Amino acid sequence: MLKGLVGLIDRLFAVMGALAFSQFPLYIQQYQQNLLGHVEELKIQLQAMQSAASVTGKSLQQYIVKFLNSADTDFQLQGALMNNMVERYYTLNDSFQALQEASIYFKPFLFIKYGDWKIAKLTWQSYKIGISFTSEGAIYAGIGVIVGVAIYGLLNKLIKGLWGYYYQAAEKSRI
Repeated sequence: MLKGLVGLIDRLFAVMGALAFSQFPLYIQQYQQNLLGHVEELKIQLQAMQSAASVTGKSLQQYIVKFLNSADTDFQLQGALMNNMVERYYTLNDSFQALQEASIYFKPFLFIKYGDWKIAKLTWQSYKIGISFTSEGAIYAGIGVIVGVAIYGLLNKLIKGLWGYYYQAAEKSRI
């Protein structure tokens, strides 16, 4: 009876690990969609700034520098804002491209390295749990099974170790 229960618990950990890890490809897909939305919106804003700069025959960078070098503080702040938009566009676009081109094995590492945590948090807030029927989902589910079984094994050893320690201490106190 106890052995059957233990077998059921280790399978439960395996299933929980598979379900948890299989969420990663779905989350990354939603994150990439949100990231692309930010990139595209910034692109629209940069195109509008480029159009304004071209009216006076300037490049976008020359246009921004003109604002930054202005004696008027309001114009300097506007220049800094425009410069930050350009930098954010390139940062987010590079992040999107890195994730888009990454193999399934490197996506978690690239997400950690290049991820924008504000966008990741927004993605998490609207994330819907699902089941992925892709090869990527299956690979992550398989990794989840291994991790789930490993966690079960560690917890099992920890509990047995604590139980054994408690049992030995109780035996010594009886003597």
